[in-house]
Amino acid sequence: MPHPQDIADEFVAEFRHAEYALKRSGYLREDKENAEADWDLFAKELGQPFFDRIMAMGIATSLIGHPPRRLLSTMLWSPEQPAPLTNVAQLIINGVCRVRNSYIHGEKFTGGPEPQWERDATLVAEARAVLREAISFATTIFPKPAA
Repeated sequence: MPHPQDIADEFVAEFRHAEYALKRSGYLREDKENAEADWDLFAKELGQPFFDRIMAMGIATSLIGHPPRRLLSTMLWSPEQPAPLTNVAQLIINGVCRVRNSYIHGEKFTGGPEPQWERDATLVAEARAVLREAISFATTIFPKPAA
């Protein structure tokens, strides 16, 4: 079985490729001068059918049911008890993107309460599964560019 940090590194590489593809496909945040992928727009276009599909597949039960929290500047995690994710925007932004950000910024696999290592591994694996499914789903529902 691969080491959880190896899976996390693979997830980050896949996230990086997805972000590149989103920017090159026109998913750009309009409120930024620099080119930044617009994950909100991507999630909106995936729509509720994608969220329903993820729920039916059961590949993100922890990510959806017990989503990751944000580390605030006060060094407290927020919210104390996060509500389950209920739509595709929350799944992509508060789920997939937050797990990636937490890992990149050093907040995964650092210890903490006893079950935290396993939870980090689960969240990373589930975020990766959702990202892969989103890319696959997007290539089947979005129109292909004209040749």
